[in-house]
Formats: sequence, structure tokens, C-alpha cells
Amino acid sequence: MHKSMNFRYPVFLDVSGKKCLVTGQGYEIALKVSNLVNCSADVTYVNPRAEPAIEALAAAGLLRWEQRDFVPGDLDGCFMVISDLEDNSEIFELAEAKGILCNCVDDPEHCRFSFGSLHRQGDLTIAISTNGWAPAMAVRLKERLQREIGPEFGEFLKMLKAVRPAITTRIPDFGARRDLWYRIVDSDFLVRIRAGESHAVEGEIGRMVQDEIEKFR
Repeated sequence: MHKSMNFRYPVFLDVSGKKCLVTGQGYEIALKVSNLVNCSADVTYVNPRAEPAIEALAAAGLLRWEQRDFVPGDLDGCFMVISDLEDNSEIFELAEAKGILCNCVDDPEHCRFSFGSLHRQGDLTIAISTNGWAPAMAVRLKERLQREIGPEFGEFLKMLKAVRPAITTRIPDFGARRDLWYRIVDSDFLVRIRAGESHAVEGEIGRMVQDEIEKFR
């Protein structure tokens, strides 16, 4: 089977509580398992052996480890499967037949989606994809973002998350809410957070929000 790569539809998934199967072994599997666990997925790992990191997660009760080879019944009820087997064709075809999202590591012909190169700062997530053609380029772009987008972005986003309920519920005019958001985001707050002025910035954001709310009393 030949399937051209068309991983062009970007999406961020909520996998919390979703049954996700991982099988096989390779240098990326432990990280993919860990990422699923960190996103609160219901993870089952099927493989006779496991990397120490996966063993530790299983010992902590954060995933189920079935110490055996994959069987088709393992896909029952799954939302997603990640595979790194010597031959991924069977598991991909089974997943396709069941409507299960499938990613086979370094095997794009047997993938329904690809993983981007990720840069995270708190709730901020930036994903980079080259549609599978040049992963090294994605890595270099990620490294550039890591230098330019530091922890201050995650801290700033945490502050914005805290005031969002008040802005949404207590400022009835959409245009006023939009303008306030842009005044906050376009400010020098990121520079000041980076300079250690987080407490002052947090207070100033609160005052800006309160001043806008007062206009609608």
C-alpha cells in the first residue's frame, strides 16, 4: 500500500480519559507514552519488554502494561493507537477499519496523523510540522522558539487565564472585551515579567480589568 503524506490539518486533541494503546518499542515510544499519561489518557502499553521509564509509570499505576505481543482485540474501544512494530501494516489496517486514529513511528505510509515538534511553556503549546518531509527542520525551528519564547510566556498566560472569567462575564460588550485583551497582550508585560516584575504586572492587569468592568456598572 502506498499513501502519500497529507498531515496538513492541525488539531490539538483532548485525550483525557480516552483509551489509547501503544505497542512496539523504539527510541520514541517512552516519550510518546509519557506524553499520553501527562495528558490524562487511559494508556495501555502492549509489548513483552518495556523501557525503564515505562516500567516506572506502570509501577506507579499510571498505565497498564501487558507483557505480551499485540493482538487485534487490543484495539477494542480505543480512541488512538501508536505503534512501533517491525511491520505496522496490520495494525494500521485494523485501526482504519475501526475508525481509530493511528500513528506508526517513522512509518508515514501507516499513519493517519503525525506528531509535531512541540515547544511548551505552561498552557502555551506551539506545534511545528513539515508534513513529514523534514523533521530536522522542525527540530531546528523548535530550538529557535525555545530561545525566543521562554517561561515568561507561560507565566503571562497563567495571569490571563486567571482574569478571563471576569472579562467574559462582567464586560458585556464584545468590542470592549476584544480591545481590553489586545491592550493587555500588546503591553510591555512580557518584558517586565522577564525582568522579575511578575507581582506588579499581575496587579496592573487586575486594575485594567476592574477599570473596564466599572464602565458597565
